[in-house]
Amino acid sequence: MNKYLLVTGLLLAATQVQAADKEEDYQQCLLQYQSKVEVPEAAILVRSACDKVHRGGVMLPRKKAYWQCVLDYVAPVKTAEVIQDLVNVCREQHDFRK
Repeated sequence: MNKYLLVTGLLLAATQVQAADKEEDYQQCLLQYQSKVEVPEAAILVRSACDKVHRGGVMLPRKKAYWQCVLDYVAPVKTAEVIQDLVNVCREQHDFRK
């Protein structure tokens, strides 16, 4: 019985460490990409992308690549008009529905 309690305790501790790492990665993502944002619509999309990449749990590599593409190209836009075009290109290049 003590063996099972020890294993359960170790699993819970590992889960907490992993959750803390994900939260730190999420915050670093915000620091890296939100500082480039000039358009309010881009800020919303960047926050969502950081959440998906760092808090979203297990995801397909293509889906993660899509969200990373969004971070890389949407954050520095100067006008809201180009956001949808960039999102569409990221979707075409990293179509995770395939």
